[in-house]
Amino acid sequence: MKKLTDYEKYIRTEELLELQKTEGELCCDDELTFQTIHQIAELHFKLILQHIKLANQYMRGSELTKAIAQLRRINVHLEHLPHVFDMVKAISPRDYHTIRLALGRGSGQDSPGFNAILQQGPTLWAPFETLLLQNGLSPLTLHQDAHKYFSLFTLMQELHTFDEKFQSFRYSHIQLVRRMIGLETKSLKGVPAQALERGARTMFYPQLWRAISDLTDVTGSSYNPQPLD
Repeated sequence: MKKLTDYEKYIRTEELLELQKTEGELCCDDELTFQTIHQIAELHFKLILQHIKLANQYMRGSELTKAIAQLRRINVHLEHLPHVFDMVKAISPRDYHTIRLALGRGSGQDSPGFNAILQQGPTLWAPFETLLLQNGLSPLTLHQDAHKYFSLFTLMQELHTFDEKFQSFRYSHIQLVRRMIGLETKSLKGVPAQALERGARTMFYPQLWRAISDLTDVTGSSYNPQPLD
């Protein structure tokens, strides 16, 4: 019996590498790629959820620097996730359909990690809004007085980036679906693939997006611009 190294024991590599189908179970060679990529994504989602929870706790404790650090880590994961899923594009569409049929009624819409982020992402608004109110601010006035409340402004920017990058990740996934199965078809759950486009327009923090428009209006740069001399 092979003696495991401390690395193998700690990372639990034996268990980890047994979570994929064996060679004899694969419906095609690329099913291993498909399954592994989606397992990697679920691990990214798990970490994002941990950082959301910690960011929430730190905001409620008025520990802005720590909350900012957690949001930045979320945003690093969201930078990498589209590239993780890009590896799916190495699979030919024909083999992709072979794999798809092996899923039964499985669908990416059932991802527990992704769906948990949809639920937990918006929960960061309440503690952030409390911080605004404690300082007598709104998102608009925080933009206008960013230097005075720089840490809070930085936190707001990281929340905005989180919202933006999650929308971008959802859009990149639409591009993957378009490339592999097309958008004029239905998912394995019977939902039109085009419904994904509606989801990509969903915002966690619409108040932050509204504040950008409000700032544009308040500064006067959205109307009656003056010509250069």
